[in-house]
Amino acid sequence: MGLTSFVLATDADAAPTPGNKIRGRGGNFGVGLSLGDPMGASMKYFMAPNHALQGDIGWAPLHHGNGRFGFDYLWHPGTFVSNSDIDLVPYLGLGIGMAFWGGHYYHGYYHGRNDYYHRGGGVAMLLRAPILGIGIHWKKAPLDTMFEGSWSPYIILPHLPHGDFSFKIRYYF
Repeated sequence: MGLTSFVLATDADAAPTPGNKIRGRGGNFGVGLSLGDPMGASMKYFMAPNHALQGDIGWAPLHHGNGRFGFDYLWHPGTFVSNSDIDLVPYLGLGIGMAFWGGHYYHGYYHGRNDYYHRGGGVAMLLRAPILGIGIHWKKAPLDTMFEGSWSPYIILPHLPHGDFSFKIRYYF
């Protein structure tokens, strides 16, 4: 679905930011909630119509069930669908983050051995690539809604098999 969206997105229209589509309301900086992994706070800043920075912090059920924070760069190639109420905008990105957990069992690769029942805490650096998403920019309110997923393996301790999926809603100032 993501690849099809990128191929079919219009090249002539830059992806709209909530600030330039909502006259007199909103701006290019949004804050809101993320549900999924992570489940917590989310922010997004449009540097230009096609380029944005995103940050998330919260509980990460798919990353050992404790916390996670991260920063992403997102590229919006164009508008896929546009009408009087919404712009449907696909995006692609990459990011980096940290996951942290404490005091419970997890499966992992630890100190050169496959350790299925390691108890304890830890911190891991993770990479989010590729990030694939679809955004809905609401034209009558300074809001956006996003559905996104990414492969997010740990690049430093302890193992690789992680992905994340989230639903986000943000209000723009």
